[in-house]
Amino acid sequence: MPAPPLGPAVTVEQVAGRVDLVRADVSVAIVLRPFELTIRRGRRVVRALGVRLLDGVVHDQFVQWTEGVIAHEDLGDPIAAGEAHVLEPLADGVRLTLALTDGTRAELTVTIPGAYRVLLRLEPEHPVLRLAYVWRGHPEERFVGLGARHGLSVDQRGRAIQLGADRRYTGPDCPPDMLDVGGIPQGDYAPVPFVLSSRGWAAWLQTAGNGTRFELSDEVAISARGAAGPLVLHLICDPSPAARLRHYLRLTGLPALLPEWAYGHWKSRDVYEHQRDVEADFDGYADHAIPLDAIVIDSPWETQYNTWEFNPHQFPDAPGMIGRMRASGVRTVVWITPWTNLESADGQRPPDLESERLHREPAPNYAAGAEGGHFVTTPEGDPYVARWWMGTGSPVDFTSPAAEAWWREQAKAVLRLGVEGIKADDGEGYYLPDEVRFADGSTGAEQAWGMGLRYRHSMQRALDEVHPGSGVVFGRPGWTGQQAVGITWGGDQASDFWSLRTLVAATLTAAASGFSNWSHDVGGYLGERLVTRCPHELLVRWAQFGCFTPLMQAHGRFEQEAWTYDERTLRLYREAVLLHERLLPYVRAAAATAACTGLPIVRPLCLSDPSDVRGWSIADAYGYGPALWVAPVLEHGARERE
Repeated sequence: MPAPPLGPAVTVEQVAGRVDLVRADVSVAIVLRPFELTIRRGRRVVRALGVRLLDGVVHDQFVQWTEGVIAHEDLGDPIAAGEAHVLEPLADGVRLTLALTDGTRAELTVTIPGAYRVLLRLEPEHPVLRLAYVWRGHPEERFVGLGARHGLSVDQRGRAIQLGADRRYTGPDCPPDMLDVGGIPQGDYAPVPFVLSSRGWAAWLQTAGNGTRFELSDEVAISARGAAGPLVLHLICDPSPAARLRHYLRLTGLPALLPEWAYGHWKSRDVYEHQRDVEADFDGYADHAIPLDAIVIDSPWETQYNTWEFNPHQFPDAPGMIGRMRASGVRTVVWITPWTNLESADGQRPPDLESERLHREPAPNYAAGAEGGHFVTTPEGDPYVARWWMGTGSPVDFTSPAAEAWWREQAKAVLRLGVEGIKADDGEGYYLPDEVRFADGSTGAEQAWGMGLRYRHSMQRALDEVHPGSGVVFGRPGWTGQQAVGITWGGDQASDFWSLRTLVAATLTAAASGFSNWSHDVGGYLGERLVTRCPHELLVRWAQFGCFTPLMQAHGRFEQEAWTYDERTLRLYREAVLLHERLLPYVRAAAATAACTGLPIVRPLCLSDPSDVRGWSIADAYGYGPALWVAPVLEHGARERE
């Protein structure tokens, strides 16, 4: 991947009470007393900022049933920087010590490491709860990005967002008492600490801890918890939003160009109780002339969670099944999470007695993982054991090369049967508390959201070793770098029009954060009111949106195969899939553009025409590749829209 251009060398000048850094068009003026830092591109002020420290106590609550987080902190009075002193000039900047208003000190390093980028690193001498960079916002400023924001708006102005804790269901089936407290907390699966501003800058906070916050109002504050380490902020000020996104992606990973089948049409069910059910889906698509590129075998399929071994009672001839489907051009994808279980009885399992017996036993590979030191640990060095949504177990420690190799080799045994894709579920940071320890010496406070990327890389490496050039990772977690590996999908949605509308907005904010290879569960995973399948009108509208999504993937808890509805629904669903397949060369060409330039397949108007102020707020329409504009129908009963 080409690195962002460095540009000419940095000039560092220190005169009375001031330090000036200049690299080509970008300059930083630092006033030492009282401390203030101003960044300019040419003559235009990009930002004039300060620092803020806060002490306090965290009261975040993780709601495991919905995977939502209720964020809450009790914070003390803010601590600011009164004045600064130069510790030493650097080749590309300066290192300062800041005298803080509480009598303590902090160290701030300011550099211009490349063209159009200023790098700030703040580290206090004493621990505090929260570190922040703050500046005054502009009244007409708009903000997009921050990963998949599931709301009715793409513009995040006026919001205080804690990444990983910023998703609430307030749709038509939310109980009134929950609406009164802001809605039902849901999994904020794919956050990204990167934001694009309409006022000439973008910011990437280089952190991986829980508690990362972006407050985007009249005052802008970008912060992380002190336990996550020094506060490292990249302020990117290329001339256009698309160029700023490209700059960020060249630092963190451009989207991959995936094999053709990754941009096709996939089918899955929440549970395939038996091999016969997989074969019924395979035959059903053929019988009803609906193109199919892959079947995803979701949980459960293993003997226990997670052994990487097909359950022989559920899949008596897995290799034969995989081979027969592959002979017709249909790939097989299997589901996994980074946990190995001591107990799987509370998770989903096939209904037969032999499978039930298997799931009551510890996974056979758990003991080897524990003995080898392959799991995340407690401060005392024991495997960290926790309850997750498919039982109780321990997460793999992907910072350990030995643990990563152990996990990858197990995956390769399944891939050698002909499986060509891995659905890498889970991996979000809210499952890893601050106190856990990793093999590389880091803690959960420092690395909770970084584990998802290591998990993805491990799965992609396994695929590359067995199926070079054709294997695909299909992942759920977000954070910096996840956009560069495989496909990401939008997580669990209820089957109602409100959820579909918020999903379209999340697709646009994810695209503005660098996610080009993107998908979602056509029809909604959770069902209508959580108790029945997607209504026929909504299924058609969701399929029409899915048609204009890079990967069209149907998945849900209920029977949502198009041929189980009426003939009109089947015909419209088939038409959407056929159009998606006809667009495949066009989409893959757009994916190739994304792999080179970072410009995503789904293109919010603010990326393609930033001069149109509407582009920073349009949440229900988007560019699709270079030549199409998509405006999905998102209202019940509607037959047209503007």
